[in-house]
Amino acid sequence: METEDLTSRLAESQFYQALTSPHRRRLLFYLLENEEGTVEDLASVLSGWEATTTGTMQTSADRSAIRVQLLHNHLPRLADAGLIEYDAQAGTVQCEPLHQRVTAIIRQSVEAERLAHSE
Repeated sequence: METEDLTSRLAESQFYQALTSPHRRRLLFYLLENEEGTVEDLASVLSGWEATTTGTMQTSADRSAIRVQLLHNHLPRLADAGLIEYDAQAGTVQCEPLHQRVTAIIRQSVEAERLAHSE
């Protein structure tokens, strides 16, 4: 992503709205580390992350609820904001090429969340 693209992206409300959810930031963080994932993988990862964060066991119903949220909320918002490529037919998700400042924001927000929960 070039500087011009970054400047226009940072001026869009849709970009910030896409990053308001901890689930979406965690999803992006996962994709930055793993490049691609399936909807099923992402539901499992987010369910596990939720269990670690809250200290409670996640049930299959909790995982299913996260999967539904991914399909109907999180993935469409991230795709609309140009942050991911989501292939609904194949059930795969990839991170779009992101400017290093955007990846830094994602990484720092997840790290700050981890630190806040470890205190």
